[in-house]
Amino acid sequence: MTTREGRTSKTRFALALLSLLGGGSVLLAGSAVGAVAVAFAGEVPITVHAARVSGSGVSVAPGTSGRGGLLPALATRLEKAGVQDACTTATADLPGAGAVTVVVRVARASATGLTVEAGKATAESVSVSGASLTVPQASLSRPTGLFRVGAEKVSGREVTTQPHAFTAGTVTYQGVSIDVHGGSGGCATETEGNR
Repeated sequence: MTTREGRTSKTRFALALLSLLGGGSVLLAGSAVGAVAVAFAGEVPITVHAARVSGSGVSVAPGTSGRGGLLPALATRLEKAGVQDACTTATADLPGAGAVTVVVRVARASATGLTVEAGKATAESVSVSGASLTVPQASLSRPTGLFRVGAEKVSGREVTTQPHAFTAGTVTYQGVSIDVHGGSGGCATETEGNR
């Protein structure tokens, strides 16, 4: 499967990439009618940016993620979630091809049973209603555990997150486009260029 120099053949890489995109297209097509559950966990860092995010039945607690639970993360659970104008980008260094970036744009998406484990998240503005904070009882003889924040509803604008993993019961998409190109760049670069 490799050339004498130890690099992946460009033809085999192209076939593997086409298979991956074909499988991803089938997954997105199935999700568009709420036919499949979705799960992601990977070693390649991804960044997700959305113009608007809304959710209900929200629960947030600190924890760990990744292989062996080595990465600190904030686990966020939303019973129902909606996203508008989302863009996901990931760049990986591939043998023989160098840096390759995948950009997925979604005009609108909704999900049920969404759990996101992220190491970083930012937002321009956030609105919360029905908020609650749960802290385990303090004890001198044992650890107190971790806190949990809940909310009936939450909404945010210009939200950016870097998830380590996410799962969803069902996902519905509208207006999906996928772009694969050499080099880096993606959502942020294109957004800044349009300003």
